Parts: sequence; C-alpha cells; structure tokens
Amino acid sequence: MIRAACALLAALLLASPAPARELWSSGEWTLELSGSVKEIARATRGTDAARFAEAAARDPRCAVSLTFADCSAFAGVGDKSIWQSLTRARVRLDLRKGKPFGAVLVYDNELLFGTLDTLGAELGESFRTDSLADLEWDVRVLGMPTDHRRWRMRLYRAYLEGEVGKLEGRVGRQRVAWGVGRLWSPSDRFNFIPPLAIEQDQNLGVDAVDLRWNFDGFTFLEAVYQAADERDDDNFGLRFQGSVGELDYTVLAGRWTEAWAAGVNLAGNLGDAAFRMEAIYTDPTRDVWPVGTLRPRELDPFWQLLLSVDNNFPIGRGLYVLLEHLYNGNALGFGGGEAGTLLPFFEARGLAVQPASAGVFGGSLVVTGASHQTGLQLGYDLTSILRVDLLALYDWNGSSAVIAPILTYSPLGSVELTLGAQFFAGPRLSQYGPQDHQVYLMAEWFF
Repeated sequence: MIRAACALLAALLLASPAPARELWSSGEWTLELSGSVKEIARATRGTDAARFAEAAARDPRCAVSLTFADCSAFAGVGDKSIWQSLTRARVRLDLRKGKPFGAVLVYDNELLFGTLDTLGAELGESFRTDSLADLEWDVRVLGMPTDHRRWRMRLYRAYLEGEVGKLEGRVGRQRVAWGVGRLWSPSDRFNFIPPLAIEQDQNLGVDAVDLRWNFDGFTFLEAVYQAADERDDDNFGLRFQGSVGELDYTVLAGRWTEAWAAGVNLAGNLGDAAFRMEAIYTDPTRDVWPVGTLRPRELDPFWQLLLSVDNNFPIGRGLYVLLEHLYNGNALGFGGGEAGTLLPFFEARGLAVQPASAGVFGGSLVVTGASHQTGLQLGYDLTSILRVDLLALYDWNGSSAVIAPILTYSPLGSVELTLGAQFFAGPRLSQYGPQDHQVYLMAEWFF
C-alpha cells in the first residue's frame, strides 16, 4: 500500500495538469469536463468489527441491554494497528445553458485497501440518513475480499438546477449547507462535516428539492425537502435570510428525523474581526431506547448554541485565528463500564442491543459526548506554496483535548499535498481521551 501511495505521489508531481476543458458547445449550450485524482494514506489504531463480534458472542453480558455496559469485548477496542489507503478518481460533467439552466453529474471511482471492516465504520454507517436513491455500488472482483480491498463507484453529485425570474431551484443529490459555524454547525441539519474529518471538502450530500425565492439584495426565502425510503425519515426545512446594515441573520425551522427544530443564525463584524452565532431549539418526537434503560422514551427538548469569532492579524504573511465554542444540549455523555464512551452509540431493541439509529441524536448531525467544547484554529502561510494550520479542541466536561497540525504544500496550481496528524489526550471517560492518534498523507491533482 505504501509503495502504491508513493508511486501515485510521484506521478502527481510529474504530471502536466490539463485545465478544465469544454467538450461541446452549441449556441448557449456548453458541456465542460473537470475532475481530480486523490490519494489518502492513513495510519491509526482501531477495532476489527469481526473480532469485536466474536468476543461479544463469548460474553453473555454483551447480549442483554441492562448488562451491555460491562461487555468484555470493549476491552479490545483500539488494540489493532490500522493502515488504510483510498484512491479516488472524480469526474465532473457540467451542462449549461447560459445562467437559467444547468445539470451537474459528479462520478467517483474509489479503490480502498487496508483494514476496512472496523467497529467505528460500522457504527458510523448505522445512523447515516437514509437516501431516497442508492447511488453507490461495490464492484465485486474475484480475489478482492471486502474486508481488505474494495472497489466502489458512486454518483457523488447528480442534480438539475434552474432559474426563472426570482425563483431558483435545484433537484437531485446535492449539498445543503445552512450553518455559519466554522468547526461545528448545529443549524446544519442536512450536511454537516465534523471538525476532525480528514477531508473537509467531502460530503456525500442528500437527495433533495431546494427552492429559493430571491428578494432584493441578499434577502431570500429557501425551502428544502429531503426524501428518504421511509416517509417518517423525510426531512424538510424553511430558511429566511436577510441583513440589517452589516449584520446578516437567518431564521430557520423544520423537521429532521421526526424532531421539530427552530433557530437563528447571526454573522457580522466585530471591529476588524468577524463573528458568528447559532442558536437552535429541538423538540424530538421519536421514541428511542438508550442502552441500560427499561423502556423506550422520547428525548427531552434541547438547545444547541455556538459562538465564533475569527480574524486575520497583520503578522508576517498574515496570521489567521479562529476561536469557537459549542454548547450541545443533546450531548450523549461518557457512559460507563467496559463500554465507556462507546455506550451511547448503541441502543436497545427489547433485551437485545443494536447500533444506535439516527433518532438517538434528536435530528442533529452534531454528535458529541461533551456538552461544552472550545476550538482554536491557527493558520499561517510560510511561503506562497507552503501553509501550516493547527487545530486544538478542548472538552470541558471530560477534560480532554485533541491537537491536529496540518502542513499543506501546493507546488503547482493544480497539485496539493497535505500531511496531517491528530493527537488525543485525556481520561478514558471523555470526548477525546479514548480516541486513537492518527497520521495521514493526502495528495490531490485537479484537471
């Protein structure tokens, strides 16, 4: 895997990148092609899902909800070195007729190598929002077992968009970003990217209808409906955005995973700095069954608040500083027993136990164990092609922290190399303490 990654890095550096090209045009119609090739090599520690299941099968406490917290299988969490490699070829086709009409198709071909069958991946898949259409396919090749090698194809984006007068619309698989936060964004109920995600520009999107009525200036009213396989899992929201002087404001409301929510976002200037605020109230209506309780229940209503400020200071080439604090009233807590911080990611089904469904999180995509967290991000351009960033997150409830340095090198206009790491510290029952260190190397060539 390492030899393959090195070979790809060399090829990217030696390649002659071609600009995005026009494949066809006729009158106002144009069809353009662009894309990228990305390689990510990652090393960390984790838990083999099959080994976890085998260990759980030997301990009767693991099969019963009331004793699941003391399941001995959790003693082996994080005991295996994990190497993973992802190679992605992405192609984007953009069909346009001037401004009024467009169609976008983004197709991914991915090769994955290494330890793919992990407990963390299994838990993550269990509470992903269901999509209306299955636009992802595993290509099964003889001699390519899915737990170590995988060939996957996906329609990453597939939507139509148009504009008639003041009305804009988009239909299909797309990203819908509603929050203003830089690290966390409680208002982003459709597509949220966690602050420690290696690919901060990667989001699978949702199958949705997005309609926007534009008033004067930057004022608009937006309605989004996200369809799912089950009618109860459909999500919808309304957002009104306007401005008063230099202050931008957003009022939003809707229903996500059978949880009604309403909130306000603010963004403006604070002297030379920029500030942002999110406040959203959620009232879940779906019954969930947390592990260790005697019966299912409806989650209590909760608030989520975010305050954020950032500025570029005139130091050298310019020092970027971001400070952000999150209050999550739906924090999962840190569990107990052998399961520790993983306990809230499971739920009961009668006496049995299963990975937690999306309803446990009350319609929010910001899933945390701690109710209070603060993030600090620094960024500095060492040269015109070399940048260093540092992200630090602190959990006030469990007294844990993560430090994530990132070095980005852009030797050519269409080639970017990123070397990053994440180091965790803190007690076992905390947000970041039980997580495993990781290092990664990412290379991307745009064409």
